[in-house]
Amino acid sequence: MMTKRRLAVAASVILLITLFFYLVGYKLDALSAARANSFVPKDSVLLDEVDYPWGKVLIFDSLEKPITAISFKSFGFLWVSRTSTYYFHNDDSIETIGGVLYSDDKGRSTTVISVLLNDPQISYLEIGPEGNRLRKKAALNVPITFSWDKSFPWNDFNAKAFNEDGKILYEYRYAKTNYTRSEDLKWYPVSVKSP
Repeated sequence: MMTKRRLAVAASVILLITLFFYLVGYKLDALSAARANSFVPKDSVLLDEVDYPWGKVLIFDSLEKPITAISFKSFGFLWVSRTSTYYFHNDDSIETIGGVLYSDDKGRSTTVISVLLNDPQISYLEIGPEGNRLRKKAALNVPITFSWDKSFPWNDFNAKAFNEDGKILYEYRYAKTNYTRSEDLKWYPVSVKSP
């Protein structure tokens, strides 16, 4: 009789703990945790993801906005997502669809930027600071994601898109105006100067 009672109490405690973790956003996989993030729109579609030993960066698109969420491993087998960033929809030749700069006191760091290309003249992209520069071949209308296991500021990206002759076609920066708006951080065509 006492054994059944202890078993029922133990099962109830386990059920309550499980329910608590579920309600506060802990899930069994990174994608479910990211979708439980209150800033990720319900209609979002997963475009790409980047794995790290401590978690995942997931890049989504939705009708509202492109958004990036970070899911962290927790308690060895659970995942939780409480960090996200968003971008703006645009019809530019290169659209930034996701990205994040993150670093914390637990040693978890990442820099991620993901783009979609709509210009067939682009042959490749280069992004990253000196010593950590990455180059990727262009592909139209599929996510091209760059990632590092350290965090560095966007202005160190020195992000550029090149044609097959190595000429710079676009660069990632703010608009050259007297004021700064977050939606103005995007890819701008590089004007060709006549000789």
